[in-house]
Amino acid sequence: MSTVPYWLQRQRKPDLQNMAAHAGMKNYDNLQKKELEVALVDFLRTNQTRLQNDPQLSDFYKRIGSPVKRESGGATSVSLTGEVKKPKQRRQTLQAREDLEQP
Repeated sequence: MSTVPYWLQRQRKPDLQNMAAHAGMKNYDNLQKKELEVALVDFLRTNQTRLQNDPQLSDFYKRIGSPVKRESGGATSVSLTGEVKKPKQRRQTLQAREDLEQP
């Protein structure tokens, strides 16, 4: 059983039926919404090479990819003015003065 993306679960049944018809899926008329979601995901994943360039199905294929990990070379951010900011180094915890004064 396939995992159904959240955004697809939020679609209405007529929208899912239109998507299924556009993709060329058959025998979807009598399915309940949950069954249609699973069947549609399976069909679209099975026929990905044929359908991934279709503009009406682009939302599905944009969202099924796995998230990209950030590179560990240090995170940077860009401010509204366009300047690149590097994160500040975290403070180090220092020992209490009493611990330092003991012989």
